[in-house]
Amino acid sequence: GLASEREGIAVSAVALQDHIIRSHQLQGLSLAEPFKSRSRNIRNIYRLVNKDAVKAVVDTGLQKKSTHQKNKEDEEKEYVLDPNPPRLTLAQKLGLVEPPSLPLTAEEWAKIKQRSIQHGDSIQPCAICREEFALQPQVLLSCSHVFHKACLKAFEKFTGKKSCPMCRKKQYQTRVIHDGARLYKTKCAIRIQASWRGYVVRKWYKNLRKTVPPKDNKLRKQFFEEKVCFICFFGPFFVLIQLP
Repeated sequence: GLASEREGIAVSAVALQDHIIRSHQLQGLSLAEPFKSRSRNIRNIYRLVNKDAVKAVVDTGLQKKSTHQKNKEDEEKEYVLDPNPPRLTLAQKLGLVEPPSLPLTAEEWAKIKQRSIQHGDSIQPCAICREEFALQPQVLLSCSHVFHKACLKAFEKFTGKKSCPMCRKKQYQTRVIHDGARLYKTKCAIRIQASWRGYVVRKWYKNLRKTVPPKDNKLRKQFFEEKVCFICFFGPFFVLIQLP
């Protein structure tokens, strides 16, 4: 009985140790020599190239170059970055550590996205770089927080673990969304429309001031004085032009 109990404790200890190493992404750490990491295999990095076997490629222009144009639907399509759950560790299989949650369904992602929209996460700047999302790739986490895709990758690489920068939730799921890009396009369209409408209104107002006399006495007097000066100065020229 004592032997089996000791074996169970040893297995649990090894399972927990393996889980801690994997959770901290230290798979390259040598257990025999903890302060030395496994050396990378660099034999196949630099390969000798046989110059005689290399042939020059001449572009004759006969073959048409394939142009891959992404449709608007493909660009705005939302997808999950990690659709498959990670492999369970021995500690998770033994029930010592809580296993990761199953992949979220489309309905669950819709609820999470609705929660993020209610909080206005896409309107506010990214919590990591403090810049607006604009047209850069954007990701939605299963905890309803939104970040730049590049910022989240840099944060994960810097911390060495998968943890939400806002709520510190671990083992989250990630989905690519385009709410920030849509809001940015709408914002740019509103600015362009406002500029064009301002230009049209200013042009219309200038023409209106030239044709309609103002109601103020001083401005009205100045308006008619300008009209009389214009007629006296340019009137003879118009008469000469209209004569046969």
